[in-house]
Amino acid sequence: MALLTGKNILVTGVLTDGSIAFHIAKLAQEEGANVVLTGFGRGLSLTTRIAGRLPHPAPVIELDVTNPEHLAALSSEVKKHVPHLDGVVHSIGFAPQAALGGNFLNTEWEDVSIALHTSTFSYKSLAVAVRDLYPTSGASIVGLTFDATVAWPKYDWMGVARQALSRRTVIWPEI
Repeated sequence: MALLTGKNILVTGVLTDGSIAFHIAKLAQEEGANVVLTGFGRGLSLTTRIAGRLPHPAPVIELDVTNPEHLAALSSEVKKHVPHLDGVVHSIGFAPQAALGGNFLNTEWEDVSIALHTSTFSYKSLAVAVRDLYPTSGASIVGLTFDATVAWPKYDWMGVARQALSRRTVIWPEI
């Protein structure tokens, strides 16, 4: 029996077959999990196309983690594909161009807030949106980030946003 047989995993952030999120989804399926993906905007068509490259084509749900309506509907959309979730992978990150590229000290709050909302606060939003899908014990949400032990030139506010997720794994239902 494979490690994840019978487990249901929601994976966000799959845009290419080279992404970490894609490889997580692929490995989860290879280990027996049922995988559901999310995508948003023009990236939704990319996610849908890439879902077909998994060992088993995965359903794709539209999700903008900054949109309260999308978050409110997420649980019911997931239930169309799996009855509960055993795990969630948060692999979402975005910053406007003004918050990248070596302009750290000149970036306006409006651009910083978009980067933080999309890349960091969405971890909490996602967790809350699907909390009724967790079994009574053993589910988790994992947030992916990057290696912050080195400097990433011109990553600017995205570095701040992603570092905020460093070493965050939440086991449910403790929240």
